[in-house]
Amino acid sequence: MDEEMLLHSAELELNGEVFQINVFCSSAGRYFAKTCLGENDFIITDGPSVPETLQKHEGLLPLAVGTRELTQSYLGYCRRARVRRT
Repeated sequence: MDEEMLLHSAELELNGEVFQINVFCSSAGRYFAKTCLGENDFIITDGPSVPETLQKHEGLLPLAVGTRELTQSYLGYCRRARVRRT
């Protein structure tokens, strides 16, 4: 089983909603960032170092959130409640 070590945490506000970004290092030496977007819904981004992984994740997170909002709107689902995502 691959163990993960939390190296860095940050928050990013998007349209009034705050998302927590956690950057980990696996026992294999791989870096990845993870953010919860909803129940059983996560975005995970990998990278070669903590700063590059965080920068890449911060750039992709607005796209992931926007895509989910568009999909929910198209399918007629109610908008997510604006809460802090941890």
